[in-house]
Amino acid sequence: MAAPQYNKKELFTFLVTQFSSSAWSQLGKTPNPLTGKPEKNLEAAALSIDMLEMLQFKTAGNLNKVEDKTISDAVRELKLSFMEESNR
Repeated sequence: MAAPQYNKKELFTFLVTQFSSSAWSQLGKTPNPLTGKPEKNLEAAALSIDMLEMLQFKTAGNLNKVEDKTISDAVRELKLSFMEESNR
């Protein structure tokens, strides 16, 4: 059975979504998928956000408008939430 084929645009959005979902979970904003309970790990969240920001930097100028907005919005929202959680 062959693996499903995805186009590059779908894969980019999927990658951004994966890092974002991890960061939201690490910020304690969504439940940990294994325990079903929110668990905060700010160090891990910072790494996930840094990885998204690095991806944003490395892909700058190579994204379409939707992809650029997707990653920009994700980084901005996660950084704001990280700052809020860090100040608690």
